[in-house]
Amino acid sequence: MKKNIKKLLYLAVNFMSWIYRQFYYLKNFNKPKVLIFTDSRGFEISKISNRKAPFNSYLDYFVKNYRSQVFICPEKHTTFFDFFDKINRKDLSKFKHIISHVGVVDFSPRPISDINSILKLKKKKITNVFGVDFYKKLLASPHYETKYFGEKTCSIIHENNIPRIAEELNKLENLIWISCNPVINEWKGNYTRERPKNINIVNEKSKSILSNLLDKIKVIDFTDFSKDDVMKYTCDNIHLSPIGMSFLEQEIKNIL
Repeated sequence: MKKNIKKLLYLAVNFMSWIYRQFYYLKNFNKPKVLIFTDSRGFEISKISNRKAPFNSYLDYFVKNYRSQVFICPEKHTTFFDFFDKINRKDLSKFKHIISHVGVVDFSPRPISDINSILKLKKKKITNVFGVDFYKKLLASPHYETKYFGEKTCSIIHENNIPRIAEELNKLENLIWISCNPVINEWKGNYTRERPKNINIVNEKSKSILSNLLDKIKVIDFTDFSKDDVMKYTCDNIHLSPIGMSFLEQEIKNIL
């Protein structure tokens, strides 16, 4: 019963979020067009009323002030491949800016069995952009010796596949990419479970992406956050705190 009520609440919030975004999209018909695609870091995570919605998020400003098409964690595991699949079905010449807030799902170490399941679900999206050989390369990615729930870990995108992801990002004009940040293993914030001990791989891979991007790509770089920065701007090492939302909003404004 509780599960069903929760699902209904999620559906209600998603519907209200869609109405809200559509209202401003129509209202701002003469404003510059912006496309924003984000994983779960784009919404405030502590309340059901904010789930996959721009409320209390940095996104809200851009919904209200630009003709924004906003895609907020559209998949259970929202990855670079979902981002590329979406933009490949858009006329990008119509957008003044494209904002991509993805990567943490791709970089995070997970049990190998989870990685294989996710890749199979996204096979069509991967092969449409990168080809079958790249998909096979992802499936054959080396694993890490660090275990999580008794199973060796791996990432959706391994280090040796990052240059190919960056190559695809470099094809885009007016792209703003938002990086991941360091993870403090001894601090959980409001996250109740244990994360993999090698979770800081997400930040190392963010740095690797950055080193492969062309100068024309605008970047909001959180990879050099101090311990205090992480505890201030995130609520759980990954998702943004209210202060972090405001900080990111201002960083994007500075670029726009």
